[in-house]
Amino acid sequence: MKAFFFKFLGWVGVLVFLLFGILYYAITYSVVLFFVTLTGMLVCAPPSSRWIIERTGLNLHGRAMGIAFVLLFIAQAWVGMSENIDVMEARDARRENDKVQALAKARAGEHARFLAAKPAILADIAARRDRGALTEARALIDKHAARTPDADLDKLRVSIDVIDTEAGLKDEAAVPLRQRLALYQRLATLDPSTARYAARVAALDAELKETGAREQAETGRASAANGREAMLARQFDQRSGAHLKLQAELKRTMMNPASYQHVETSKLDTGAGMSVRTTFRGKNAAGQMVENSVAATVDDSGNVLTIED
Repeated sequence: MKAFFFKFLGWVGVLVFLLFGILYYAITYSVVLFFVTLTGMLVCAPPSSRWIIERTGLNLHGRAMGIAFVLLFIAQAWVGMSENIDVMEARDARRENDKVQALAKARAGEHARFLAAKPAILADIAARRDRGALTEARALIDKHAARTPDADLDKLRVSIDVIDTEAGLKDEAAVPLRQRLALYQRLATLDPSTARYAARVAALDAELKETGAREQAETGRASAANGREAMLARQFDQRSGAHLKLQAELKRTMMNPASYQHVETSKLDTGAGMSVRTTFRGKNAAGQMVENSVAATVDDSGNVLTIED
């Protein structure tokens, strides 16, 4: 009865090694796994184990057989799982590589299609720009540049930005001096090849310095005549309490200046100008009214020196 029981366990071991071997081998096709599985089956199968005992004299009975079975089963599992991991990593690497190649192929196809249609695309953008449809022209540039960056698209974008910036100088005499200078500085940056922009920047910068010096001198005279407190008070709107030059500067930098709403302003005389904090509302890029607060330093003439959130 005991001999029959061990034979039964031996054939169960053969079946276990065979099933797991097939499972692992179907994924890995590992030669090492094949020989480990074959060794386990030979050790467990009663006919082959008897042959091994007769030829080698190894003790493959009882506890020794159990130890051999456990060690071979662990070896089979270790080889199978490690090989499976390698196979899955290789498969994932191939998939990733296939994705990269597919993306590169798609981009190459898009680039080729863009190059084929490029003359018509550039002509369409230029036509929209020339008839004043700047928003439409920018949208087309963004659409094509997102897929295929192109130097000619960048040049068109710059030309549109120049036209848009120059529109702010249509009635140049009515534009405040600081705003005029900022617009010409932007134009000089966009188009360094146009000497007129650089010349206007130099002229306006000199005019601004001269105006500032003149205002400082006038401020000095006003301070001596009427007192410092009255001089500083003239920098504020008498009804709302807003600092006039700071308010103008904030509107100039807003996306929607017409939406500007003054909330409150506080000031602190520093002896060489003032520290001003103002709270205001305005529409953001989403069109929603939001509240902001900034701190600024101004000189005695009310000119804004610094602005901080």
